[in-house]
Amino acid sequence: MYQDIEFNVEQRIATITFNRPEVFNAIRVQTYQEVISALKDCEQRDDVSVIIITGAAGKFCAGNDLTDLLPEGDLAGVQQGVAGIFDTLAAMQKPLILAQEGVAVGIGANLLLHADLAFAGRSIRYSLPFSKIGVAAEGGSSVLLKEMIGPKAAADLLLTGRFFNAEEAERWGFINKAVDDGSALEHAQKAATELLKNSQDAIRAIKQLGRREDHRQRVNSAVKAEMEAFSQLLQTPETQMRIQQVLKGKG
Repeated sequence: MYQDIEFNVEQRIATITFNRPEVFNAIRVQTYQEVISALKDCEQRDDVSVIIITGAAGKFCAGNDLTDLLPEGDLAGVQQGVAGIFDTLAAMQKPLILAQEGVAVGIGANLLLHADLAFAGRSIRYSLPFSKIGVAAEGGSSVLLKEMIGPKAAADLLLTGRFFNAEEAERWGFINKAVDDGSALEHAQKAATELLKNSQDAIRAIKQLGRREDHRQRVNSAVKAEMEAFSQLLQTPETQMRIQQVLKGKG
């Protein structure tokens, strides 16, 4: 059924695994479509109470597949995918846990803004490299990141695009815990099992009450504005040059 992800349900825990290890699990248009489909399926299924997202081959996600951002790429598909995945996440009632290893770049890091719990291997490398590539931030990070980690730390990460580690992410509350490399999924599974012991109706009510009343609208509005700026910047020669440099390994 799926090509870019693996989807498994066992004992009321659904696991979605990014499965494009040859490109460090970068997300292309098809990946977005498959993840959105799997998440919506999880929300509707009575045999799913908790969702885990992880990545294959010891890597979480290298962000958007940059080939989709070239002139011959599918920008409209990317825009629909980004809007669709974050709208789906903003509407989700069931708890979402991330298990991250290796690398989490761009959307791979931004998913932390939309997860309830997260665990990462200690040697993971995070980055929000939008300014380095020459595009706008995405995933609602232009609004949500400063609320989570503070305006100065958010500006640091978004304006510099620098790499940061699990220790920093844990200190900011970006993740719950930095764990031994290779054990993030195990910790996520243990956390999911603990959640299964509690009232699922109560968990969903707590999750909903913790959000602003306009949460979904707010996320969608931020993502729409981000993607409009993203699209405009993507048309510039400088941004296309920067993307080519990254693809050639010079970025």
